[in-house]
Amino acid sequence: MVSEVVFHSSGSTGGAKRIVRTEESLRADAAALVAAFPDTWTGGHVVVSSVRPEHMYGALWRVRAPEAAGCSVDPAVVTSVEELALLAAKYGRVLFVTTPSFLEKALVHPDFAALRGRVADVVTSGSLLRAETSAAVESAVGVSPLEIYGSTEAGTVAWRRQSGGEAWTPVPSVSARPAPDGGLLVDSPFAMSRPFAMSDGVSFVDERRFILLGRLDRRVKVLEKYVSLTDVEEALMGHPLVSCVRAEAYGEGVVRIGALVVPSPEGVAALRDSASSEVAARLRRDVLPAVGATAFPRRIRFVRELPVNEQGKTTAAAARAALAAWCQEPVTCSWAQTADSFAADIVFMPDLACFKGHFPGFPILPGVAQLYFLGHFARQAFRDFPDAAVYRRLKFQKIIAPGRKVRLSVSRRGDGAFDFSFSGEHGPCASGIVERSPS
Repeated sequence: MVSEVVFHSSGSTGGAKRIVRTEESLRADAAALVAAFPDTWTGGHVVVSSVRPEHMYGALWRVRAPEAAGCSVDPAVVTSVEELALLAAKYGRVLFVTTPSFLEKALVHPDFAALRGRVADVVTSGSLLRAETSAAVESAVGVSPLEIYGSTEAGTVAWRRQSGGEAWTPVPSVSARPAPDGGLLVDSPFAMSRPFAMSDGVSFVDERRFILLGRLDRRVKVLEKYVSLTDVEEALMGHPLVSCVRAEAYGEGVVRIGALVVPSPEGVAALRDSASSEVAARLRRDVLPAVGATAFPRRIRFVRELPVNEQGKTTAAAARAALAAWCQEPVTCSWAQTADSFAADIVFMPDLACFKGHFPGFPILPGVAQLYFLGHFARQAFRDFPDAAVYRRLKFQKIIAPGRKVRLSVSRRGDGAFDFSFSGEHGPCASGIVERSPS
């Protein structure tokens, strides 16, 4: 009888799918990982991870491959740089298995660089690691992250370290070749079929190595014309105001293109000094000639970060939900975070919907909008910040006017509740305690 394991895909471009893998294929995949990266598994260091074992990536890298290599694994799921530092101090040196989204957040932590010499290797998967993030991690901790490319259906396919270039190399026993549609065909003993067609477009740089060009299935029909969401993202990414972007189709009946844009430092400065609509108009002026009027996003939302799931991926559903949010997010000028607190300097641009009608001729930020954005940002920092909340000792002391920089501070209390405050140049604007609703 063949033993089987059930996984669920990330659902990055649709609903999550139920995928059945055999134990034999998982063991073979794990053995291949040990053989492909011998230096990663030697040295007696302990595997620690921010990835849960029920996902394919976690199942391989924090369960089966360490077992095959004879490495110890700490059972905790790392959720912060503080927890990673404690484990590194406990074990001396660690192999850290994580995601690009965790590394993005870790880089802004003041203590991340203190892990230099304690992290033997960093392994990441789930989404592509930006080149600047890879370089920053290497600068901070002295390790160029090992990136793994694959899927739940195909298993491990290829790897790269961006210190050696942007091309991917198939792991031993796996071969790859271009498909007629520009995609990637993989011949692998771990895949559910041979050959297995991946969902990404590729360009081969030699007989084995390739560069990923984005997903083939991210094409949508808009006004009788097919639009590549990947092409839209690439066009926007070339603009100096943009650091990261996710394009997605939205709307029922008449389909439109929307984009979540993480602004670059130059973009943050532009948003601080003008309305978000003016910055969006500048993007339209500069990028529209490259993509055409049909493909250019009808709705642009500037966000501090793209929404990601536990696997570090931005799903289509999460992107659409963010595009449908009732109000444009205020611009985040700075962000500092620890395991139990964060502080952000934010500016509420004058054209935000929350200022409309409150009050005509003298706009101020309503208290309900302050609490909305408190929850919006706090849930990015804390997984346990309550969706249904009770507010105690709530005080609104000074008005928050359009265009003024405000510091939002949130910290975890010993009883599981959270203290928060908004403060401006003239002192406290609002404060209170947030508790989980008992119902």
